Amino acid sequence: MIHPSDKKYSEALEIRQQQAQKRDRFVNPLFFQARISRISSYTIRAVQNAIITGMSLQCFMSSLVARLVSRHQLIGEH
Repeated sequence: MIHPSDKKYSEALEIRQQQAQKRDRFVNPLFFQARISRISSYTIRAVQNAIITGMSLQCFMSSLVARLVSRHQLIGEH
């Protein structure tokens, strides 16, 4: 499944590419690669707390993996 925001982003890139070609230019090819996933605020807070408390990396990763939800479960049907 393609998320609506990814589809909108791709369409906007195509428009930018067409406009750039009219001016004999091009859009940076790196924009056409897969987008970086967003990091949730929960994950950022968990990393901060692990650093502050001195939690071991193995313990932190175990607790983080236990809370992760796969991407397809978050997207749902559109």
